Amino acid sequence: MIGTRGQVVDAAVAAAVLVVCGYAAQESGNPAWWQWAMVCAVAVPVAVRRRWALPAAVLTLTASGGVLIDGVIPVHAAPGLCAAVALTQFAAAAGLPPSRSVPALAAGLGGAAALGLLWPAAPLVAVPAVAVPWVTGWSVRHRRQVAEQVFEARTAHAVAEERLRIARDMHDIVAHSLSMITMKASVARHVADVRPEESLTALEVIETAGREALAEMRRAVGLLRADQGPATPSGGDEDLRILARRTEEAGVQVETTFAGTTTPPAGIRLVVYRIVQEALTNVVRHAQATRCTVDVQAGRESVTVLVADNGTATVAPGDGGHGLRGMRERVGAHGGSLLAGPQPDGGFAVTAHIPYPAPGQGGRP
Repeated sequence: MIGTRGQVVDAAVAAAVLVVCGYAAQESGNPAWWQWAMVCAVAVPVAVRRRWALPAAVLTLTASGGVLIDGVIPVHAAPGLCAAVALTQFAAAAGLPPSRSVPALAAGLGGAAALGLLWPAAPLVAVPAVAVPWVTGWSVRHRRQVAEQVFEARTAHAVAEERLRIARDMHDIVAHSLSMITMKASVARHVADVRPEESLTALEVIETAGREALAEMRRAVGLLRADQGPATPSGGDEDLRILARRTEEAGVQVETTFAGTTTPPAGIRLVVYRIVQEALTNVVRHAQATRCTVDVQAGRESVTVLVADNGTATVAPGDGGHGLRGMRERVGAHGGSLLAGPQPDGGFAVTAHIPYPAPGQGGRP
C-alpha cells in the first residue's frame, strides 16, 4: 500500500508534468480543450503509476505519441513527455514482474521506432527515455528481491538458532533436575525402613528440585511466546552457588571458586551457568564421585570454567547423548573451546575457555 505521503508526492509530480506539458502545448494551434485533454492524458497516469503501473505506462505512451503526432506538443518541446514516460516505465519495471513489465518496455521502444519514421531524430531521445528508466526500475526490483531473500534467510537462521538454544536449555533443566530427583529417590527407597528421617529429608529435596525444574521449564517455554521476556537464571555467582548446593544435596561435596577482574556479558554468564549445570549433572549421574570443584575465572576478555571431580569415569560422561555436545555447541557459538577427559591423578575434568569483547569494545568475539 502507498502511504499518504507517497500519494502526495505522486500527485505533485503529476502536477509538475501537467504544467510543463501544458506550457509546451501553447505553441500548438489546436483548440484549448483538446490540448488540455491530451495533456491530462499524459500527466494523470503519473499520479497513479505505483498503484496501477502497467495501465499507467501504456496510457502515458499512447497519449504521448498522440500529442506528438497531432502536434499538440512539438517534438522539440517535449521534456514533460519524456519525464512522464520515464516515470511510468520505471514504476512498471520496479513494481511488476518482468513478465508484465516487459510488454511496457516493448511498447515504448516500438513507439520510439515509429516516431523515427516521422522525425528521424526522435528515437535518439525517446529510446533512452524508455529503456534507461525501465532498466533502472528492474535493477531496483531485483535488489529488493535479493534483500528480502537475505532477510528471510537470516530470520530462518535466527529461528533455528533460538530453537536450538531452547532445546539445550530444556535438556539442561531436565537432565540436572531429574538427576537430583533420581538420586534422592534411590536414597529414600533404601533408607525408608531403617532411617525414616533421612527418607523424609530426601523427599523434601525431591520436592524442591521438582518445583524448581517446573519453574525453569515454564520460563523456557515462555520464550516461545512473544509476550514473554528473557528467561532466568542470569548466570551470576549466586546462581552457580545454588547449583552447587543442589549437587551437595545429591551427596557430592562441591568446592566453588569465583574470581576475576571483570563481569562477563550476560550471554556469556548464561553459557557458563549451563556448562557448570551440565558438568555437575554428569558428576552426579556418571562419575560416582564424592567431591568436585567448580572454578570460574573471569578475565578482561575471556572466562575460563573448570569442573573437576574425584570419580571413576574414564570416558567423557554423556558421550552418547546431548550433554557434552550441547556444551561444545554453546562454547563454539562464542568462538571458545572445550576440553573434557580424565585427569592424570584420577577423576574427570571439563575445561571451557570462552572469549568475549573487552569492556568498551563492540562486536562478537
